[in-house]
Amino acid sequence: MNEWVLRLIVALIFAGILAYQARTTVGRPMTRRAYTLGATAFLAFAALNLALATGADFGIIQIVLGILAVALLLYAVASLLMGARAGEMRRGQESAAKMIEEFKKRRERQDGG
Repeated sequence: MNEWVLRLIVALIFAGILAYQARTTVGRPMTRRAYTLGATAFLAFAALNLALATGADFGIIQIVLGILAVALLLYAVASLLMGARAGEMRRGQESAAKMIEEFKKRRERQDGG
């Protein structure tokens, strides 16, 4: 299998995962934007790899597509960080802390009883 085809498949898988995450994200606009931008970036990477897999010469279009994909990915990371700073991840952190506390209580009951 051609390395470009393999990269194309991986990029499409990541784009699908991020698009699904964006679809399921409710009430967190910056996080949703980050997932959407990430999915778009991976689609741009997939398009670049498709062009290279078909044997297209590496020209200005591929350079622009690569720069666009990297820029979208960086903007997605920045949006995710802005969402975290705005408290959009707080619910997840509270849920994780609650699960840890429940686990500790269960563990104490098992050890003590």
